[in-house]
Amino acid sequence: KPVAMAMFAPLFLIVNAQAPYKTLKEFIAYGKSQPNGLTFGSPAAGSQPHLAIELFLRSAGVKGVAAQFRGDAPSYTELLAGRIDATLTAISTALPYVETGKLRVLGAASAERSAVYPNAPTLREQGYPDVVATGWYGFLAPGGTPQPIVDRFQTELLAILTDPEIKKKLLVQGLEVHGTDGAAFGKFIDDEAAKWSKVIKDADIKGG
Repeated sequence: KPVAMAMFAPLFLIVNAQAPYKTLKEFIAYGKSQPNGLTFGSPAAGSQPHLAIELFLRSAGVKGVAAQFRGDAPSYTELLAGRIDATLTAISTALPYVETGKLRVLGAASAERSAVYPNAPTLREQGYPDVVATGWYGFLAPGGTPQPIVDRFQTELLAILTDPEIKKKLLVQGLEVHGTDGAAFGKFIDDEAAKWSKVIKDADIKGG
């Protein structure tokens, strides 16, 4: 039973700052010019970044592959070494390299500009309105939980999530607070399931 949405982990399209492409438009044009398209780093098969990559490739009309690693850090190691073209994942691990000019952010896969890295225009702004993908966290209760308990849990959670200090600490970790009630959270889950089921089918992603 959905209790409350808590927070989002926005995903960002990040490339090596020394790469020949400096903008999203140039990045996509580069991918279309390559026989095998683009190579992305992904933290795990079937993860939200993996699905976001597949959605981006199809929306941009470019070929490509998501190379699977164990977590974000190996993807950024490969990106810094120039062995992959990009990542589309959380920015927290990459931020020190972005700030020192080693990596470049081409866009955010969020519905609106993210407070995590507000300098990045969204992919929506740049002509790809369907490429919205974020990691997210919420709270659920067992199905048989009495409604008064669910309501109390929801009230307490939403109160915590409005605390400015809590929001500030989460933002430093790459997380944006988006507290919503159980009804809105339940609809969000249903919408996400339908959206990503289609991506999985279109990309022919199989279970391990």
